[in-house]
Amino acid sequence: MRHPFYVGALLALLGTATACQESLPERCQREAREYTAKKCPAAIDEFTVMDSLTFDAPTLTLHYYYSLRGSADDPTRVGQMQESLRQSLIDQVKNSTQLKAYKDEGYNFAYTYHSASRPQLVLYSLKVTAADYQ
Repeated sequence: MRHPFYVGALLALLGTATACQESLPERCQREAREYTAKKCPAAIDEFTVMDSLTFDAPTLTLHYYYSLRGSADDPTRVGQMQESLRQSLIDQVKNSTQLKAYKDEGYNFAYTYHSASRPQLVLYSLKVTAADYQ
């Protein structure tokens, strides 16, 4: 299973012009909502669909929601890969230049992967904090 991570959503967040009075948290809230409305669901690869992107202002958390399908939609398989998934997501946040403005402000990045066949089932969830990526 590939380690899916979709940074393109943040390109949209960083690339959109905003009003001078709009704070970074307000901008994140608006652009996450707009991105989800325009682009989601979005196929990332044959196993992964990005369902939505949200922003929680009180916790400064950009939250990505995905569905896993096919052979990736397997709780046992995902469970066996938890540590490698965790490290892969942390490394991608650390190395992402697109996330720099958010990392500079200490934002969090959360990832939730649901089963496509059983949408209520969370296969994997991770919150990457400043302590993880600095």
